[in-house]
Amino acid sequence: MNAREFAKERLALFSHYGFEGQGRRIADGKGRSTYLIAREIIARETKADRRPLTILFHGGLSQASEWAPLAGALEGRVVIPDRPGHGLSYPIDYRGVDFRRSAVDWVAHVLDSVGAEQADLVGNSIGGFFSIAFAIEHPERVRRLVLIGAAAGLHRELPFFARLWGNALAGQVISRMTITDPETFRKRVLSTLVMAHPERMEPEPLRLMTAAGSLPGVPESSFRMLRRVTTLRGWRREFLLREEAADVRVPTKFIWGDRDAFAPPERGREVAARMPHADFQLVEDAGHVPHFDRPRIVSDSLTGFLSAAQAA
Repeated sequence: MNAREFAKERLALFSHYGFEGQGRRIADGKGRSTYLIAREIIARETKADRRPLTILFHGGLSQASEWAPLAGALEGRVVIPDRPGHGLSYPIDYRGVDFRRSAVDWVAHVLDSVGAEQADLVGNSIGGFFSIAFAIEHPERVRRLVLIGAAAGLHRELPFFARLWGNALAGQVISRMTITDPETFRKRVLSTLVMAHPERMEPEPLRLMTAAGSLPGVPESSFRMLRRVTTLRGWRREFLLREEAADVRVPTKFIWGDRDAFAPPERGREVAARMPHADFQLVEDAGHVPHFDRPRIVSDSLTGFLSAAQAA
């Protein structure tokens, strides 16, 4: 599947779940462009738009379609970008790059490009790292923070496969072993890293997730990202956010699967208990991407939290 076909079929998948978005690119002035799926967005050149905005940041080895099961339940302005190195956004080599600085600057670029002074940030896994790091540095630009699944940077634990993929030698071998068969992807990836019940994943989103791993530049970017942020012992200490997260005063919601392969629920509870305005919700019988296993529960929790913010 080429990039154009992927973009078309992914928009159709979002439409299937009730989200009628449009694909667009935002340039950063350095010859790079971020691809995002957006609804009700006014270009920055037109005027600043102060209506509530929700931005969804996908996990480390994923892309925007991760959010398709939830997107249709959200109201108003929504932006779902492919992070650098994933999906249809520009490839990136994180070697020698300050990962945290790069993450914060990229999130700011997304907000600025759609004319948003402030937004609700929703992140899964490394998307959670991007969200927390931005909230630490720019709390005035974050209205609400939602962390779905174990957010990277709050703990050192990582599944062995993720640590192995970030290894200099093993990672190169893994990167060349691209999975093209959806059922193999279900057995090797979804069952070990992502879901408590991989059999629940429907054929079409599974097919797109599998195809995304073969998009140009994605395997290399994924390996170099993991190489930058992990060791065989786990998440690199220099990118831990746990202590700083305790001082984040932005209203925060943790939604954590009880069978998350990346870290047990206790890790999320510990961080939430130290934050002044955080709530922790456990989703039973769910994995690292709990909205794949229990979409209705996660959707209701997310929309309820964001709706309460709009009513306040």
